Parts: sequence; structure tokens; C-alpha cells
Amino acid sequence: MRMFLVNARERKGYSQRRTAKEAGLSHQQYGRIENGVSGSKISFLTIGRIAKVLDISLDEYHRYEKAYIDHLVVEHERTS
Repeated sequence: MRMFLVNARERKGYSQRRTAKEAGLSHQQYGRIENGVSGSKISFLTIGRIAKVLDISLDEYHRYEKAYIDHLVVEHERTS
């Protein structure tokens, strides 16, 4: 789960549905991104839209996303 998105969304008092609507995404698509189901295959345009809605700079988003992906890799290696 991309907790950095959950935390940013909750700081704004937004639901997943509202975040998705303001970012021009379906509720399901945003939910898959936030829950990590979409993996790392997120378009730059989509990242930009989410970052704008949640008031996250692209640099900050990239740092958080890198930490998220690194964590997934470590967890995968640990369980393999």
C-alpha cells in the first residue's frame, strides 16, 4: 500500500473517490494505485494529476515512490 498517498489524501480530508474525481481518474483506478495493485506501472501524466490534487511536489512523489518500490523489492527478497 502506498501509505504516502493515503497520508496525503487523509491530510486533505479527501476520500479515494474525491481524489480520483479531482485527478480525472476512476475510483477503481485510483484505488488500485493507492493499494499497490497497479505496481509501478503508472503514467507520468497520472502521477502528475495525483500529485497536484494532493499537493505533493513531483520530487516528493518520486522520493516516496522510490522508497515504496525499494520496500517491495526487499520484502520480495526476504520472502524468496
